[in-house]
Amino acid sequence: MHAVVDTRMLRVGSTNIRLLESGSGDPLLFLHGSGDLGTWPAVLDSLAQNFHVLRPDHPGFNMSDDDPDIARVSDIAFTYLEMLDQLGISSCALAGVSLGGWIAAEMACMEPSRVPTLLLIDPIGLRQRGTFPDYFMLTPAELAESVYATPELRQEMSEMMATLENDEQLFARYLRNRASMAHLGWNPYNHDPKLASRLRRVTSDTTIVWGAEDRLVPVETLDAWLEALPHAKSVIIPDAGHLPHVEQKDRFLSAIDHITAN
Repeated sequence: MHAVVDTRMLRVGSTNIRLLESGSGDPLLFLHGSGDLGTWPAVLDSLAQNFHVLRPDHPGFNMSDDDPDIARVSDIAFTYLEMLDQLGISSCALAGVSLGGWIAAEMACMEPSRVPTLLLIDPIGLRQRGTFPDYFMLTPAELAESVYATPELRQEMSEMMATLENDEQLFARYLRNRASMAHLGWNPYNHDPKLASRLRRVTSDTTIVWGAEDRLVPVETLDAWLEALPHAKSVIIPDAGHLPHVEQKDRFLSAIDHITAN
């Protein structure tokens, strides 16, 4: 069943943030990855059965405004804390994918008591381990090859991304997102050397989910997160790459049923 998704523009400071939301219950803030082109993934329909899900476009991505004051990921984290203030949300579950996981981790460091539940999905933010490609050098088709594990989805998404240039509006959005990600993660490469030491402030009930065949951010990187968050639960999803919540939605939901049951 598809949830009814509302869309609005929310002005946070001097920046207009596009916000998608659906469902009722306790709030869950879902933070997307850099490759997300502004979609509402099917897994959010399932989460909206238990939560009031809020999914913003990050500043500089998709339909949200650029914010010239944002120089690092922690600046986006402050923006979202201000957004929660504005919405009157004093406490919420927090989930983040890839770049969104990095932002979520920063938020949980800044205001630990505000984040009772933290869900990180193949997050970046710590120095990556294993063998991985340079994200910024990949073509759209190569990116799809690195993100997905199952042959059918990898082929489908590779073919779609190969024709991305034919859609002028969508390709412009893709390029803008890539430029924003480069601004945040070019050097040092997709991590903050200080984040590991800051993570000791996190008091959330934390779960880290990783796709077993993630070729963009290898599963070996999970060890770095567990070293920094020794009390976190971890789940590795088989037959999944960088987006296990998309590629293996049912397995992903089973892995986090302790969160959705609360």
